Amino acid sequence: MARSDRKRLLVVDDDAAMGEFVARVAEELGYLVECFTDGDSFLAALDRSDPDIILLDLTMPGTDGFQLIGALSDKGTRARIYVMSGFDPGHQRMALQLGEAKGLAMRGLIPKPVRAAALRDLLSQDGAE
Repeated sequence: MARSDRKRLLVVDDDAAMGEFVARVAEELGYLVECFTDGDSFLAALDRSDPDIILLDLTMPGTDGFQLIGALSDKGTRARIYVMSGFDPGHQRMALQLGEAKGLAMRGLIPKPVRAAALRDLLSQDGAE
């Protein structure tokens, strides 16, 4: 089966409402979106999906965003990764640096609360690549 020309976006955030919000914005821009509220289901999806972009929350019960960065590196993902977090900017920058050190395509930070216009701009620019 041929892969769709639409960009694939995976969202992992323990707040289901946040995932739904991101999905609505991204789908309006033509993305195929899958949302996950835990690291295990997200990692299982990576085995059957080849996402273009990943939006990754840092603070989640169980497997957190830092652990997922390590797992993404181990899996050799080529997806562009954005870190979403309401934590302090230093914590967010640490996640970006960790991902970069592990060879991941870390693209930037999406501070929470996420604004629809900012998310739309980011996904429009990234989707044009």
